[in-house]
Amino acid sequence: MKKILKIFIINIFILILGIIILEIIFGNWLKNSNYGSLLIPKKQINVIKSFPYNSNEIGIYSRDKDGFRANEYELENIEILIIGGSTTEEREVDDNRIWTKVFEKNLNSNLKVLNAGIGGQTSYGHKLMFNLWFNKFENLSPKYIIVYLGINDALFLLENYRNNNISFEGRNLNLSNRDTLQNVLLKDRLIQYIKNNSALHTLYLIIRGNLISRKHKFGYNISPTNFKPFRSAAPKNISINNKFINEYKKYYYDNLKKINEFTDSYDSDLILVTQIVSDKHWLQDNLKIINKLTTNFCIIEEVYCIDLSKEAIKINNTEFYDGIHTTPKGSQIIGKYIADKFNILFLD
Repeated sequence: MKKILKIFIINIFILILGIIILEIIFGNWLKNSNYGSLLIPKKQINVIKSFPYNSNEIGIYSRDKDGFRANEYELENIEILIIGGSTTEEREVDDNRIWTKVFEKNLNSNLKVLNAGIGGQTSYGHKLMFNLWFNKFENLSPKYIIVYLGINDALFLLENYRNNNISFEGRNLNLSNRDTLQNVLLKDRLIQYIKNNSALHTLYLIIRGNLISRKHKFGYNISPTNFKPFRSAAPKNISINNKFINEYKKYYYDNLKKINEFTDSYDSDLILVTQIVSDKHWLQDNLKIINKLTTNFCIIEEVYCIDLSKEAIKINNTEFYDGIHTTPKGSQIIGKYIADKFNILFLD
């Protein structure tokens, strides 16, 4: 028995040692470009089987090896980088029908577009992404950077007003900070750190994806998803006073100025795009406040701005499946409208 136990312990030791060597060689633990415990979903391809709007199709939601949405290009070939929240990420819309793909198809030049949408992010998070994410790629050098923003800042404005405080540490949702892309709980951060850096976890994702792709007969890794977009309960008759709006204005402008500085460091043109919601949605008034701040910033800082007016792009309430996020038809309208404006500004 002692001999058997000894052999067993030796084998276990060899196995553990082998795993450690494998992880050091093939994992991301010692690489300067590793993601640490950041909540950036990499190497994900999910089947969307149940849509929150009428559809008989099966959709695909994908993230490439670096975490970018529905990307098929090498980063050195990217000419337009698009930053935004869940309305840019569009987790409930098929890869080929998200507004950034529609935008790309309607450009008057063959420019390659990269979607860096992260659900729940405000302007503070968009500012942080340059150091936390984009600067990891020396070969990423876009000519244009588009930031599609407003909704999450309008929500964050209201959330801070309720607490009588402007938070400079990002927006917390579902036990994670969506702006800093960190889990709130230490144990969750540790688990995410292991997932981001483990070679075995990457191998597991590849094997699982290939098995599922064979089952569904798609040409790349896929897996089911039960994702639900972020939603907030409607507030009860809250009117934000001008003093608090002015406080938020300074915070918001500081974020936009930093984004503008990062854009200059890439020698890129910055384009800010305001957002829209259904005219029946309770966020409408708060969003108007943020959109006005955005357009005023563009005037003051001489930044390009595309101001989405619902009347101008003729999008109906039925083209929002929850009042905030758009159906594929809504995404089609938004993508084409922004492309038309972009063509006039830079390509015609």
